[in-house]
Amino acid sequence: QCLITYSDFIFLLTLLSTPRRYFEIAFKMFDLDGNGNFDFDEFLKLKHLIRSQTTIGQKHRDHSTTGNILKENSILNKFFFGENLDQLLSIEKFLSFYEQLQYEILLLEFNRSNKSSFNKENMAELDFANLLLSYSGLSEKSIKKIVKRIKKCYPVDDPTKSKGISLNDYKNFNNFLRNIHDIDIALTFYHIAGGSIDKQIFRHVAKIVNKVDLNQHLIDVVFTIFDDNQDQLLSYLEFIELMKNRLERGLQKPKDTAFIKLFSTIITCAKETYL
Repeated sequence: QCLITYSDFIFLLTLLSTPRRYFEIAFKMFDLDGNGNFDFDEFLKLKHLIRSQTTIGQKHRDHSTTGNILKENSILNKFFFGENLDQLLSIEKFLSFYEQLQYEILLLEFNRSNKSSFNKENMAELDFANLLLSYSGLSEKSIKKIVKRIKKCYPVDDPTKSKGISLNDYKNFNNFLRNIHDIDIALTFYHIAGGSIDKQIFRHVAKIVNKVDLNQHLIDVVFTIFDDNQDQLLSYLEFIELMKNRLERGLQKPKDTAFIKLFSTIITCAKETYL
């Protein structure tokens, strides 16, 4: 009775990789009667639309045997709408669920990681790098090169260098990552204007776009991972692409609304014109 359906699984993965404000917009668009709540039918329309934006979700949608079963047996539907699917879902309840899901997953990732030799409450830099490179699509050779660089810069026997990544810093970076599409826009326009993406600019963009003040040591580790020639400048195009892959967790297709897709098209044109 506690197993989730495959449809729920895809939906939960999508929640993990989509900024909170996108759902706030979606709720307003799909709240057809304007009462600030979703009934079950309104929620299904939103859920099916979100699932259709991913490659895996599209394949699942095409299965002719899933329709009625999902409506009857989805634990997630019953959680939101009650056993008889006759309750209303408020935006507050949905966003509370969204934030709790995000936190539980990052807490699980953090707790499963190896800890710093000198601070047992912090994640080791190497484990942080491995988490960032999950679903990156990089070759094994490229990953080995990055791992070697991390081990050299943050040796486990040097407490002055291997400080680790705290849970709060990991949470802040995940908040940053959830808004990677907005970060892409900000970094692209900065790059078009002739600016180099150094650590100071990276931190500034995170603060402006995400309202998050990233820890300097965490930024140092990120640059160690993605700064191939170690010139203290970020290869931001590769960074953005790899972080989008990480965010999508294997779903392979962006979960953008049409509005975000429009922005993506504009940015692509700008890159082709000016870079």
